Amino acid sequence: MQPSVLVVLALLPCYVDASSYRRTKMTFIEEQMSMQMKLMMPERATLNNIEASMLNMARARKDGTGATNLTSFLDQIQALIDKNMKANILSRQNQTQLDLDSAWVNLSSCVHPNDTDYVPTLVELEKVHSECRTSQDTMWSSYEQTCIIERQIYENEVKAICDKYNSVNVFPNPTTSCTMVEGTQVPTIGNYLLAAEAFFTERYDLVKEWKDKCENATNTPFANEELCKEKICLYYDKKIGCDETQEVFEKKSCDLHKNYTCGKYSDCYDQKKDIYSNVVALAKENEVAAKAEWRAVKRIECLINALRAPQSEIDAAIEACKGKIYATTDVELTYKGDAPAARSCTEVYLQPGSAVFSSTWYAGLPAQTPAASCASTCCMAGAFTSTYPAGAACPYVSNTPPTTTTTTTTTTTTTKAAATMFSAPAAFGFGGGFSFGGGTFRR
Repeated sequence: MQPSVLVVLALLPCYVDASSYRRTKMTFIEEQMSMQMKLMMPERATLNNIEASMLNMARARKDGTGATNLTSFLDQIQALIDKNMKANILSRQNQTQLDLDSAWVNLSSCVHPNDTDYVPTLVELEKVHSECRTSQDTMWSSYEQTCIIERQIYENEVKAICDKYNSVNVFPNPTTSCTMVEGTQVPTIGNYLLAAEAFFTERYDLVKEWKDKCENATNTPFANEELCKEKICLYYDKKIGCDETQEVFEKKSCDLHKNYTCGKYSDCYDQKKDIYSNVVALAKENEVAAKAEWRAVKRIECLINALRAPQSEIDAAIEACKGKIYATTDVELTYKGDAPAARSCTEVYLQPGSAVFSSTWYAGLPAQTPAASCASTCCMAGAFTSTYPAGAACPYVSNTPPTTTTTTTTTTTTTKAAATMFSAPAAFGFGGGFSFGGGTFRR
């Protein structure tokens, strides 16, 4: 029996040269499939020869021409199946599964222009710009409170004082103010004039008081005038600095926009899709072969066990092996399905100056300190520059304001002075019948 064993063993190659593998696919697709997988693929003919040899041994034993004790031989065959053939088939299928999974993952490896997280530098540059705009916003809020809101309060206070002055600086209506009160004591004319003197003296004092207050308020400068000149220039300095950080960010983004286009993405994805489709086709072909090989191996194992049976049971055991359906779950592959369609692509996502770009990167900036509309050659013909607004007295130069002294004059009015005033016919129209004409005090 030793020669028979040698014949069977000679028909058990563990590996197949790569040249026996199919050569009909594109070269670049074959390169995607592992060389290890190709080198480990048993030939179908080898399994058929082993199975035929096992059946011949069964017939020889039945005819009484074969060896009666095949235990050692069958153990060797079983060991070869376990250690080599089954292991090779499983290893090849595992490698094929890895190739399938890798080809699927490879579909998402093309850089899409609408994806920005793949550029850490771009994200970091935008972060620097965003932080600068936030700091700029803080400076604006300080300027707004100190120089806009407080100035408005100051101007409203001045207006309120001068509005009060204008409201009292109206000459009384003679019809109501110059009428002799009924029951005036005798001498009626004298007492009437004394009452008129007291009335107009009080009115004069009131007008004079609010006139002085209005003049003082108007002549008192806004307390933060010089401070605000400094604050607005510091704010503009900050804005220029933030514009420059935006320029650095947008230059990088502009470069990416030019290099990562939808056309390049489509070409890349089409190639990856072709690779995936061909790998799937090869895997399915390999799976069909692997299932046939696996069934053959399992059938050989069944025949080995049949040959171990008593001689009277061998025929029935062999027929059972021939009719049995062998599961191939161990060598079945898992497929991801058809390759998805290429993602839709818009060319403007990384293009500075576009609406999509601004809404993507600048939507979170403070409302008072937005980004410049454009800071790169992707959206403007010339070089970007940032400077002070026209008319701004910047950069700030410290200037000590002149000291202003406001003097308030208080006039003490007496009855005699009032009497003298009222005795002036040209000013108040006392001619004839003590009739007072309407008029307005002027500052």
